[in-house]
Amino acid sequence: RKFLWRSIDYEGSNTMHAQGWLALAQLEESESRFNVARNVFKRAIENYERKRRITWSGSSRSRQINNLNIIPAKMGDKWLQVYNAWIIMEENQGARYDELNNLYSRVAVAFPDDWKNLQRWAKLQVRHDRHGRARTLFELACDKAGSSNAEPYRLYAEFEMSINNHYRARSILFLGAQSLSQSPDGAMGNSDEFSKLYHTWGVCEWHLENLDRAEILFDHALRLTDSGEGGSEIRTLVLYSIARFLFHAREDYILTQHCVCLSLTETAVPGFGARSRVWSLWADVAIKMDNVCLSQHCTFQAEKV
Repeated sequence: RKFLWRSIDYEGSNTMHAQGWLALAQLEESESRFNVARNVFKRAIENYERKRRITWSGSSRSRQINNLNIIPAKMGDKWLQVYNAWIIMEENQGARYDELNNLYSRVAVAFPDDWKNLQRWAKLQVRHDRHGRARTLFELACDKAGSSNAEPYRLYAEFEMSINNHYRARSILFLGAQSLSQSPDGAMGNSDEFSKLYHTWGVCEWHLENLDRAEILFDHALRLTDSGEGGSEIRTLVLYSIARFLFHAREDYILTQHCVCLSLTETAVPGFGARSRVWSLWADVAIKMDNVCLSQHCTFQAEKV
């Protein structure tokens, strides 16, 4: 602890050593000295914001940015890690909505181009049923990400689907696919996220009972996954969804069984719950095919994992 304080030169001029402040705060946090860690984070961020000319007015509940004469953040600025670590600690300690909301707003001012922060901020709004604010932040995250990543479009669409706005979700997914298709590498720089977007789009069309389109989108999602072990986890998910689609929407039990087998043979091992659901689906298929012995075996495997 003494050396960490020395590394940031608490009484001196080296107060902008981001990694030193972060290590000190995390040390205090690891020893359950949360108030001390909170004060370290607060002191560090105040120093940083002062240097960037980020000043605030108002109470902690309604903080307002005072001026627009902010010095831009440098490329790869490590202070973003300090902000994020503070937020994670407060979330783990069950901080109130207002406290977390203010922290996320401070990150958004300091790092306005960080779409991942906007995405996490939107999730906070969702958890507190502030759907209008969540929608605004998801839209900002998509705007900032542009054609670089499919994740914000997918999460925005999944939020809309969770509140039964499937038509709106479809429009978001279409916009995301269109934006990424126009990217310089055709979105293949992050093909797993692109695949997940098409997978979500397929689920959305299924809910809207556009079965032919859903089948095409699931197939496209599968084609976009990375070959080999790297894309195994997302392939497992897509194959499972295709199997469910074939079972419930098409009642094609032979093809369902084929997709279930392919899903189970993938090298990646998803969460136990996911693997259990695959075995349970196979048990249901076996019942439909009058294979009681196979159904019992699959049920046993589902309970085993």
